Amino acid sequence: MSEEFTHNPAIILVEDEPDILIILHRLMRDLTGGYDIVTVNGGAEALAQIALRPVPLIITDYNMPGMNGLQLTAAIKETSPDTRVVLITAYATPELEKRAREQRVDYYLPKPFPLDRLEQIVRDVLN
Repeated sequence: MSEEFTHNPAIILVEDEPDILIILHRLMRDLTGGYDIVTVNGGAEALAQIALRPVPLIITDYNMPGMNGLQLTAAIKETSPDTRVVLITAYATPELEKRAREQRVDYYLPKPFPLDRLEQIVRDVLN
């Protein structure tokens, strides 16, 4: 028997810095009605959430312990190819941006980024 989706659609925020996670959560909560906002500290937790529910959008940090944002993106695109991925990073380089494109990252945002840019991406993905 296959497991059915058990929750509302979700936006998943993957970030190991608690302060940034709080800011992202508040921004998403204010922007998105009808979506659960799920915060996790790492890639494995994010993948577990994708197994439970539809996830149209994941916003992930690049530099995290265990699984970086590019590794997470590769795993997401294998199991949930329609999920859009926003990769945020304080370690922006042309090489990382190229690797992000190769892994099919949908949006690449170097930190610090204007919050209105992230808001526009979220609106575009969810509409």
